[in-house]
Amino acid sequence: MRDSWCFVRLLAVLIAGLAGWPGVIAAQSLNARDGSDQAPRLWLVQNLWGFRQWPAVEQEWSVDEQLEKLRQTEFDAFDVALPDDAAEPGVIAHWRALAAKYGLGIGVEAFPERVEDLDAALPFIKGVQAPYVDLHVGGYFMAEGDAEALLRSLVERCKSEGIPMMTQTHRGRVTQDLLRTVRYANAIPDLRFALDVSHYVVAGELTGELSPEARGAFDVLVRRTAMLDGRVSNGEQVQIDIGSGGDTPHAKRFAALWKQAMIAWLQSAVPGDLFIFRVELGPPDYAIRDLSGREISDRWAQALVIRDLAERLWNEAVRETGKGELHASGARGGDR
Repeated sequence: MRDSWCFVRLLAVLIAGLAGWPGVIAAQSLNARDGSDQAPRLWLVQNLWGFRQWPAVEQEWSVDEQLEKLRQTEFDAFDVALPDDAAEPGVIAHWRALAAKYGLGIGVEAFPERVEDLDAALPFIKGVQAPYVDLHVGGYFMAEGDAEALLRSLVERCKSEGIPMMTQTHRGRVTQDLLRTVRYANAIPDLRFALDVSHYVVAGELTGELSPEARGAFDVLVRRTAMLDGRVSNGEQVQIDIGSGGDTPHAKRFAALWKQAMIAWLQSAVPGDLFIFRVELGPPDYAIRDLSGREISDRWAQALVIRDLAERLWNEAVRETGKGELHASGARGGDR
């Protein structure tokens, strides 16, 4: 009996050791990945949607100006919605050339109502070598059973294509309701979220400290988060100014949830995994305007505040877990 027990124990050790050997099949990572053997790291992304009508409606920065700003401020990538002309000749090459020119990666978001809607997106996602696709799925009035079936099918399709799928938590989508989204998470083990806390805070009018019920629901989603959207709500407006230091009470509440998500992600991440933090400050009417039509905040300055806050939280999470790679920005102050 003792010999049998020793054999079983030895076999378990050998299997555990082989899991790291080349050629040994491992579970498919559901995180964004860069194909490297680097320690898990942060990918700071700016959504190009956030540059619309900036610095003015009549004088918007060109795409080249936008990407130059991202290069100067040491973002890692930009995120683009699936273009209407994605299937046209030269479109993929155009976006890849822009990314290469400014030394940036590309993320993609798409808006499927059916699994078949991915067919139009897949060639573009693969062509620009996006490490993830952020999906805004269906509409809020889709029956919950149908929504769960659609999410499950999209997850399986993306896995079969080798594309990490991030399910966007957004108003007007099947994920609008916080408790309903928790049920999706419990029903679909491979579901991973692009968690935008602001939508749930404004939809639930969560104006102060989270209640135990809200905290419990967020805890479920945080453990399944592989991407975060950087925007802060006060429970009444979806997007507010958080000051030059990002240390307002509302910002601190969001920062606590963001860091919690980073720590949870790091605990199971493997080499080559990317944690996506996308700055997601929208143009009007996300951005609040005065009666003259001018935005009351400097949207680009606020984007940089959120960018720096995300970097600081990430580096704190790396130090606390002992896992991952610090995200250092030389021109913007180094390792903060």
